[in-house]
Amino acid sequence: MSDELLGKYIAGEATADEQAAVRRWLLESPDHPAELARLERIWVAAGKRSGPESAPAFDTDRAWQRLHGQMHRQATPVESPAQVPTRRGQPGWLRVARVAAVALLIGTVAFLTYQSYQNPDAIDPTTTLLTQSTTNRTQRLTLPDGSTVLLNRQSSLRYPATFDGDTREVTLTGEAFFDVKPNANQPFIIHAQDTDVRVVGTSFGVRAYNRNVEVSVKTGRVVVRKKRQEVAVTPGQQVQVDSTADTLRRLPTFDANTLAYSTRRLQFTNQPLSGVVGTLSRYYGTDIQLSATQLRDCRLTAEFENESVETVLGIVAETLQLTVKSTGNGYVLSGTGCGPSAQ
Repeated sequence: MSDELLGKYIAGEATADEQAAVRRWLLESPDHPAELARLERIWVAAGKRSGPESAPAFDTDRAWQRLHGQMHRQATPVESPAQVPTRRGQPGWLRVARVAAVALLIGTVAFLTYQSYQNPDAIDPTTTLLTQSTTNRTQRLTLPDGSTVLLNRQSSLRYPATFDGDTREVTLTGEAFFDVKPNANQPFIIHAQDTDVRVVGTSFGVRAYNRNVEVSVKTGRVVVRKKRQEVAVTPGQQVQVDSTADTLRRLPTFDANTLAYSTRRLQFTNQPLSGVVGTLSRYYGTDIQLSATQLRDCRLTAEFENESVETVLGIVAETLQLTVKSTGNGYVLSGTGCGPSAQ
């Protein structure tokens, strides 16, 4: 959740979609309502200090600058509601009502969140959130609408007990392959880091271990949204979030190995050994190293399906005339050349 969006929400300037995003964020952790309350106190205090004591107007721009600057500092004590300055062109009672409404929302959400953590059945089942997590193995699960999800290692998915309302929304951390049941009247939305993936019915993979979110489409059509940028992705295409530039970019080629955790198939066509090792490390969840830098440019063409890491590395070593050694923490490929497939 970005500081900018939380600031807009507190200021009463967020759109309906942005308000919904903040409400979902509030439910994700018992700590989030308290964090929003802290930022609200900073916002009120920033507005109080934005001008002379006699100034009747509330300077939104200056207050936002102060809020942004103090977002991670200790909050200033809350002034009495009677002392809260008004926003420009608005009566004081309206500003006080806004603050009271935010406080009421925070209290309600905090209570419901606490209840759901203490006893998931204590609240209406339509608002109960479930979480499935993996460690060193993949896990397949079926969602309330019949859609299926294959969670990769070290991943988690948070979703409601039932999909009511106009959308089906889930939150992903890590990596998963989705096979979504079609429903044009109830789009399926995945929240991954600060990126949204919107579909009606299709199959695709989402990798979101960090802010470099990547979406790979197998069938159907997917819309990936990052802030105000939106990209449509069709079968055989991949889109990645460039976290440095904070933008979406379409990848020039489709790497089928991105979905290997769901297909159980690895394909390499004249690929540098450095890339092969990186793919194998991610797929098997183990550390694989090269003993010398000159081995990085060795080329490999091979295909594997549902094989163990020992079998795959043994074939790679034999093909490139290398040796493979287990280190206890992973594997090391060693050698002086690249064998007959070198270029």
